[in-house]
Amino acid sequence: MQKNIGLIAPFLFLLFLGFSLHAAPLNTLSLDFTRELTENDKTEHIAGTLHYDIKAARVVVQVTKPLQQIMVVKDKVLEIYYPEKKQAFRFVSEGRIPLPFIESILQSTQAEYGLTAIGYSLNKHDIVDEVLYTYWKPPEKAKDQLGTVILGMRDDKLISAEVKNSKGHIIARSFYQDHSKIGINYIPMKVTSSTYGAESEVLQFEKIIYSNPQVNEKAQNSILNFTIPDSVEVKVVKW
Repeated sequence: MQKNIGLIAPFLFLLFLGFSLHAAPLNTLSLDFTRELTENDKTEHIAGTLHYDIKAARVVVQVTKPLQQIMVVKDKVLEIYYPEKKQAFRFVSEGRIPLPFIESILQSTQAEYGLTAIGYSLNKHDIVDEVLYTYWKPPEKAKDQLGTVILGMRDDKLISAEVKNSKGHIIARSFYQDHSKIGINYIPMKVTSSTYGAESEVLQFEKIIYSNPQVNEKAQNSILNFTIPDSVEVKVVKW
């Protein structure tokens, strides 16, 4: 199951999950996606469609490649269903479970990337080549574990994010491209991310391409009501 957990784990910046789409005039949002993840000289390709019910904060991800899989996230519960094998798992977390495959969309639509909600504060800013860079310092109680976050904004669009550890070393970097205006938000259709080791080596590289955005399409979003069939035994795991 470790590999499956990897498929649904958000790609970067778990702590910075925002909910800015709640402020937009959207009820549902669906996007096709392809995800390319390279780690330890191995590349994994994933494809499917994500569906997001904004008001209910419920996400359903339909993975079509490399295998058929349906994932449902709501509050502290993640369910994974394999329709071909008729297998199902329910993961119950002590804390809130991040929304898979949609973090980059939610985060990029917030100017402050959701940082103020977790105690970060603006330290300084500067402008370089028409890009506004803002520097965010972690809360005092977490300064030994967390470092500075640097956001790059151009034309009200988040185009880059960089995370440093408490020693000032870069541990993660993301770039947001090909923005599409959906509702009142600019959604990046391409997101590339890298995480780094102690020697600045790339530990993991990820590229996500989104396409075919559908807004408030109730018929196409009927999958949002998906539940695991009663006939399938569900294995419950606490984590």
